Amino acid sequence: MRAWKVVAMFFCLSMCLSGFFGMAEAKGANDMVKEKTAYVTRCSYVSSGSSTGGHERIEVIRVSDTEATYKNSYKEWHSSPEHVTEKKISADVLKEMEALGREYKIFKWKVFRKSALFALDAAHVSLSVSYKDPSNGAGWTLTMKSDDELNDKQSEYYHKLLDLLYGAEGR
Repeated sequence: MRAWKVVAMFFCLSMCLSGFFGMAEAKGANDMVKEKTAYVTRCSYVSSGSSTGGHERIEVIRVSDTEATYKNSYKEWHSSPEHVTEKKISADVLKEMEALGREYKIFKWKVFRKSALFALDAAHVSLSVSYKDPSNGAGWTLTMKSDDELNDKQSEYYHKLLDLLYGAEGR
């Protein structure tokens, strides 16, 4: 009986400490990136895992100050062919994402709470934007997932960022 208590206490302690250090690590990376000088290096959206077996992936990656690559791949259901579009676009869309991030003060956001609600046959959605600070080379990524609880301001930012990503192909 005593061994069971020791194992349970060790397990609880390891879970608490790993969660504590995980939060500190995420914040540390954010603190190293200066909001005023940071620039967006990458933005991506992924929707996958629905009952149809389809997926959608959109990604914009900075190549230089003026150029970026755009890639969109999607598949409607399990056995359908995958459609891929890949091309060079202007990096202006990434600069608009930077301005949007500053407007919504995303560098000051806390870790998102997870929702207890989920649907087993629904797609898992993830939208992330990555920053880099040219003064020290540090990077930071904000990721918003379908199980994150976003407040109204965060939800508004999410949709504006997604609109910029969807519109990036035409640039």
